[in-house]
Amino acid sequence: MMFIKQRLILIFGLFLLPNAVNAGTIDKAFKALQQYNYFDAKALFEKALKKEPSAANYGLAVIYSRTDNPFHNLDSAFSKIQISEATYASIKEKTKVKYKIYQFDYLAIVSLRSSISTVFFQQALTQLSETGMDNYQRKHPWAQERFSAIHLRDSIGFKTAADKSTSAAYNTFLKTYPESEYASRAQKEFYRLQYLEQTSSGTISTYMSFEKSFPGNPYTADAQDQIYRLATVQNTIETFSAFIKTYPANRNVDQAWRRLYQLYMYDYSPSRVEAFQKEYPNYPFKQELVRDKELAGSVLIPYKQESLFGWMSLNGTIVIPAAYESVGFFKDGLAWVEKNGKYGYVNKANELVIDFKYTGANDFEKGRAIVEQDDKFGIIDRTGALIFLTEFNDLGQFSEELIYAQKDSLYGYFDQYGFQRIQPEYTEAYSFLGGKARVKVGELDAFINPYGAYIVPPLYEEVESFNDSIFTFVSGEFMGLMDRKGKIVAPPTYEAIGSASNERGLFITDEMVGYFSGKGTEIIPPIYDLFPNIMQQGAFVGNYAKVLKVDKFGLIDRSGKVILPFQYSDMGNVGTLVAVQKAGKWGYVDLTNKLLIPMTYEYAETFVDGLGIVELLTLQGAINAKGQVIIPLEHTEVKRLDKGHYLVSRGAKYGIYSDKGELLVPMEYGQIRKVQDDFLLLSKGAEMHYLYLPENRLIQPKIQ
Repeated sequence: MMFIKQRLILIFGLFLLPNAVNAGTIDKAFKALQQYNYFDAKALFEKALKKEPSAANYGLAVIYSRTDNPFHNLDSAFSKIQISEATYASIKEKTKVKYKIYQFDYLAIVSLRSSISTVFFQQALTQLSETGMDNYQRKHPWAQERFSAIHLRDSIGFKTAADKSTSAAYNTFLKTYPESEYASRAQKEFYRLQYLEQTSSGTISTYMSFEKSFPGNPYTADAQDQIYRLATVQNTIETFSAFIKTYPANRNVDQAWRRLYQLYMYDYSPSRVEAFQKEYPNYPFKQELVRDKELAGSVLIPYKQESLFGWMSLNGTIVIPAAYESVGFFKDGLAWVEKNGKYGYVNKANELVIDFKYTGANDFEKGRAIVEQDDKFGIIDRTGALIFLTEFNDLGQFSEELIYAQKDSLYGYFDQYGFQRIQPEYTEAYSFLGGKARVKVGELDAFINPYGAYIVPPLYEEVESFNDSIFTFVSGEFMGLMDRKGKIVAPPTYEAIGSASNERGLFITDEMVGYFSGKGTEIIPPIYDLFPNIMQQGAFVGNYAKVLKVDKFGLIDRSGKVILPFQYSDMGNVGTLVAVQKAGKWGYVDLTNKLLIPMTYEYAETFVDGLGIVELLTLQGAINAKGQVIIPLEHTEVKRLDKGHYLVSRGAKYGIYSDKGELLVPMEYGQIRKVQDDFLLLSKGAEMHYLYLPENRLIQPKIQ
């Protein structure tokens, strides 16, 4: 029995002996490492690799990672630290405790591995590339720099796609990095470029093909809009009818029906409604036809009784009694009304169609109206349905079927159906005109097309249109011209540049005035003097421009040829019969410089629509081309309102004359202003009267 026991002890001792020996090797290795004896430490760690792989590989990783020894090799350090981390779990707990005296534990492994990864990252930065950053993030998933590497990889990849600017490039990026922070932007660009590439010819067939082939692309809505636009570009009853039959699934069919109806109802009468019902029995909004038939025959205008408003007919008969705090004109069959500080809409039967729930309201236009609620703006249709929720800080007016809108701090653009066409990316925005809109990107001006692509990139703080292809820009204190790509056409050395008119644009340099051609070259040299309001008064009107030289005014044509000689101390606007001043008196000359009306007036304005406003003995009137007085010279002011009407005043009282010399409105009103195309609003104290322009008829409410 004793023999067996002794043998077991011997066997157990023999079993422990190699570990004891190896433990001694590791101890010696760590001690050598602590003493920077790298040669012995390396040899000892290599000796212990099989028995203690985690500790030995860690020690070797330390040696290979340090630069103060000949064994420095970052790849070897990386390989060894990975083995150390992978085998650490196999170390017995007692041994782990023992190794702590050498600052070796799992935290030390992780820390060294992180440090090695950091060095790899720094090396990768010296040769920055998409592949390098991708390799790094895959090989170093634990590294704190991994997310920086992913960000750099993605940003390089995204820029590569942006430089190529093709849908294929963005599609490759999305497939390669579907989880990228740039994925959303890449997806938007992919959709946009896919749309532009597939519809580059701009024909109905390409838009139809795009809609069919790419139903998931959000620009299919725009494709439908373009089909609608192209198919109905003539804006006739026939084209809208053909569109409805040909494209019944298009999202604009209802709009086409309404447009067809509006075109058909050019006289907006009950008989016309009946004719429409017979010709278009499939019209989907039949109840509206019934309503319109009842109300279409009446024309109502607001009137005021004491502090409240209602509506009267064109003969002054009260139709809807005064019961509202304020009202608008009827547009599209509806008018806004105010009660208790809230706004709604009524029809011509005084029925509340849209409830009093807004803090502000505007007239309907093409079936839509901007409304305000708690300092936020939205858009409703004639049914009161919100096309745009009342969540915008600012809304423009529809122009070329787009409207700018500010939500939060940035501006974007929506179409008339409430779909966002251009994302909110701008600090300021303006309405589209001629296929382009001015925007601000930060503090810089730019111009975009209806899809948000830059026509003029954001390069300068102030940019404006010179003509369709050239733009003015401000650099420092001076102005210049550039093309759509930002290429300089005229250097920024000019004090001012006006917009081009009839292929000529005024410029000022060294306080002298000249003119650019439509291509931005100086075609008329700067030999003319400055005068007040020159940017407007000196612009070309038709083929002629008013200029000043040595304190005398004259007229030049587009080539710079003098049409009226420089002999007048003052001159009116350009016209066929021009007002000129000489020796303190005004008269009129034609474009051959023939004096047609003698210099007898103290002031005169160039003829417009057959009349010229003149002043004699401090009183004003208007004369015809023969010099005959049409509007008596007995007014303190005469002002042209439109082709057939002139505002006259005597002191603080105003009246209206026709261009035939007929006093249409006696001079007894405190204010006169145009409120609708067909009406002038006349205010006399608390009373509101109208001049109905088509008939030159004065309308006063017949209040009992």
